[in-house]
Amino acid sequence: MSIVKEINCIYIPTTDTEESAKWYMNNLGLELMRPVDENQAQLRIPSGQAFFLIKTPTRTTLNYIQNEGIEQSALTLEVNDFHGLYSRMKNSGVKISEDSDNEGCGLNFNAYDPDGNKLDIWSGWPK
Repeated sequence: MSIVKEINCIYIPTTDTEESAKWYMNNLGLELMRPVDENQAQLRIPSGQAFFLIKTPTRTTLNYIQNEGIEQSALTLEVNDFHGLYSRMKNSGVKISEDSDNEGCGLNFNAYDPDGNKLDIWSGWPK
């Protein structure tokens, strides 16, 4: 039996808490938990997990490079209406990758927040 119950909070670096909070609310529908201040913004998804956007003095991201030299995301978000979100983000000028089918694992595309944090957007497991 696992000791860990769930992931509760995710901390994401940002250089502008206000701009990033607006981006996450407008593009991903996250809910603001309390007023944004200069040091952090606290957002929540409906299932209860929280995103803390933490002010950093210089631009940094959660992204990392795997052995094969590919930039990876530290975070995958399963979304409702995958195709609708992809179209909305593409049409509104959000930096995104092309969508792809991961051979039985579902559909994915990558989106980048204002600071360049790479988010893996996922359709969920195919039925």
